Amino acid sequence: MTILLDLTEDQKMILETLERASRDMGNFDSRRRRLRNDPPDRMALWSDVAGLGALALCLSEDMGGLGGTPRDMAVLVSGLADALPVEPFLTVGVTAARLIGSAGDAELAGRLIAGTSVPVPALAETADPFSSFSCTANRTGNAWTLSGTKPAVRHADVATHLIVAARTEDKGTGIFLCPVGAPGLTRQPFRQIDDAGAADLAFDGTPATCLITEADTALAEALDWTIAALCVETAAICQAVNTATFAYLNDRKQFGMALSRFQALQFKAADMQVSATEAAAAADMALRALECADPADRRRRVISASLAADRNGRIVTHTAVQLHGGMGVSDELSISHHARRAAAIRTQIGTTEARAAQLEALTLAPAA
Repeated sequence: MTILLDLTEDQKMILETLERASRDMGNFDSRRRRLRNDPPDRMALWSDVAGLGALALCLSEDMGGLGGTPRDMAVLVSGLADALPVEPFLTVGVTAARLIGSAGDAELAGRLIAGTSVPVPALAETADPFSSFSCTANRTGNAWTLSGTKPAVRHADVATHLIVAARTEDKGTGIFLCPVGAPGLTRQPFRQIDDAGAADLAFDGTPATCLITEADTALAEALDWTIAALCVETAAICQAVNTATFAYLNDRKQFGMALSRFQALQFKAADMQVSATEAAAAADMALRALECADPADRRRRVISASLAADRNGRIVTHTAVQLHGGMGVSDELSISHHARRAAAIRTQIGTTEARAAQLEALTLAPAA
């Protein structure tokens, strides 16, 4: 893919290792079997991938990581994307890692890298991730407590800790850490459209540790990295879907010849290839945007890239389902799972509409 052209030799080696691990440990049939268990096994790959050092990719070397550059993040996400992992590699390995790095908590970073802690971010409270928080943090002496709710927190069902964004008494934003067994915390787990788990969270005077007191800058950076990571995953999904679909068109026959011989289907396949290329370009744009020094410019570029990736990911996955016919929506075929993951991506960090509204607000904002 376009996004993987500028890798160092070390990054290429890690990417190849992750892709091989995805094929060996995360093949589609074994994924379906473990998700049919009661309860579903949503952490099957966690220890093995952590053992490869992959969770260190988005942390800088002074935090015990392997670099923490946008291309390092792309290696992590792209290397695992084709396995459609339900483990929180992106949520923890990117979002949480960036917040922990901003907090400078080397001890927590070490536990994240080793895979012994699973600190899941609980940030947005609505479909708009850029809106203010109603969850509050109250301080008594040196102790903090959290009150409020965080709905539909992705991977909160498998978390060991939660990284919570909350409004402090001075109306600022703080980032707090609390274990899932803390008093006053309740979780209501459920399954999301792509088979990953989530949970509705409620805090009632829940004790927590403050990681960052004035967290607006750190939170904005973590969100932008996460949006860019989702662009990378979308591009990887497009590539995987095209590979599977084009093979199907070559193998499947109707009226005595392969479906790939029908001109109308060739046009559809050509559109899918164009959209996959555009998705890869959008992902590359998002990665380059993370290097912008101006936060507003960075967010404009990242959101623009995400909207382009969303659009092209929808075209590729929806067309693939159409070309497969009824089998395209069956649980037995990977295409339906790729389509569901692409749909989940479009709402993982706010809806497409919420990001478009944020882009409009940033575009119309007067220059500083």
